[in-house]
Amino acid sequence: MKDIEFRTITTDERDAVLDLLAHWLNDRAFFARYFRHDPTFRDDLCFVALDRDRIVSTLQVFRKQVRIGEAVVQVAGVGNVFTATGYRERGLASELLTRAVAAMDEHGFDLSLLFATRLVFYGRHGWQSHVRHLIFIEPAAVEGTGPYDVAPFHGADLDAVMCLYDAYTSGLSGSTVRDRAYWVGQLQYAGNPQEDFLVARAGTEIVAYARATPLYDFNVIMEHACLPGHDEALAQLVCRLHSVQAGRLPGTITQLATAPTVQQHLRARGLTLQHVEDVFWMWRMISAERLATKLGVTPDTFATGDVFHRLFPPERSVFWIADRF
Repeated sequence: MKDIEFRTITTDERDAVLDLLAHWLNDRAFFARYFRHDPTFRDDLCFVALDRDRIVSTLQVFRKQVRIGEAVVQVAGVGNVFTATGYRERGLASELLTRAVAAMDEHGFDLSLLFATRLVFYGRHGWQSHVRHLIFIEPAAVEGTGPYDVAPFHGADLDAVMCLYDAYTSGLSGSTVRDRAYWVGQLQYAGNPQEDFLVARAGTEIVAYARATPLYDFNVIMEHACLPGHDEALAQLVCRLHSVQAGRLPGTITQLATAPTVQQHLRARGLTLQHVEDVFWMWRMISAERLATKLGVTPDTFATGDVFHRLFPPERSVFWIADRF
């Protein structure tokens, strides 16, 4: 460790970080899309370990503004944690995490979020696994027809979709607050690399939308929304997106656990749905004081019990897969 340098990067080192990350998924372009298009990417939140000027380990912190009830809090999303073969099991990632947590506090973050299978490793650094509820739709042929006009999303639809998103997510803790710059960037990197983005109209009004892409060897509906009274429109979109991949991928993963009426419509169309508990999202407190101020409580509110279950109740919270990092 005495020969390893730990720091954040300069702009001209982004390519070197991408070269390292390319060894992870053998897909440099996947990470490059985030570096190029995510407006929250910052060089001073990209942490690296160097051995004689060669970057051998990295992680990035992405800023997300997240709803908790009526409040908006600052969440540090930890992603792209990767160490080169030959440098693993030497504590490099642990040192980067320690430095990142200190920087999160300095940058005014309230909470941190990451997605991982190494629950014990991140648990040692203060992150806690928290259950979120997903819905798995079993493979089946299903008609995507119905009373609504369904069409691919076009750029001219963005204003209407943004308004629909804000209305639908306003009551869902864990959802990301997005401005136009965030939307424009996310449309460039959320797919894998492409996505199926469909909107449903009643007359000329967009009343529902859904976005899907292949991820983790499944068809994943990354996010969805509908206006009150138009649950059937969302069900029609889900059926259309599910049917596209029904013969190629082993089912569809969605975050429809918070939409029981849509589930009823899907079952009525003959689909089989299973509730799935996902424990691979992990939360960490960064500043109980800042968080308490924003939520209008005292810091000792977070001292006992399952804090994150209270902040993000599984039946009323989402973190859209489209907002992953």
